[in-house]
Amino acid sequence: MSRGRHIQAGDLNLQTTKPADDIDEMSLEAVESILIRKALARHDRNVSQAADALGLSRGALYRRMEKYGI
Repeated sequence: MSRGRHIQAGDLNLQTTKPADDIDEMSLEAVESILIRKALARHDRNVSQAADALGLSRGALYRRMEKYGI
């Protein structure tokens, strides 16, 4: 029982939410922190590999990790 031609989430009483990482509403620092955390998780906390994936030197990544308390 949809209101239109296509079934929408509201037709099924489902809630739609914004993605948790909506970067349009985030500061540069918040986005950078999230990307660093994701890179570290993806590379099993291997800093050298995460730095390489992010296009940073190991030292630069360590400085950013210290800055964001990672």
